[in-house]
Amino acid sequence: MLAAHLRRALISLVFVTSASFMAPAWSAAEGARVEVTVNGMVCSFCAQGIERNLRRLSLTQAVSVDLKQHRVTISVKPGAVVDDQQIRKAIRDSGFDVREIRTINPAP
Repeated sequence: MLAAHLRRALISLVFVTSASFMAPAWSAAEGARVEVTVNGMVCSFCAQGIERNLRRLSLTQAVSVDLKQHRVTISVKPGAVVDDQQIRKAIRDSGFDVREIRTINPAP
């Protein structure tokens, strides 16, 4: 009985903590980009899986990879809604972790 209560309390705590770190979704202006630093992306084979998953996202206009900087740049379709969690999931599904996400959304 106590174990079930503790388990529920822990799950609630994880959910609340995770939600507080989520960035809000935003609408992309013309020329918007998302730069993602990816842990462990060191070869072109690694990059192919990440690129493939990111290209499947409806927000993606183009994807480029800089292996030396471990960085993926996503050119975002104008007007697309960008959700960092969606990007993180696509990269996680490729077998990698996101170190940092930086958005460049020029003023309209």
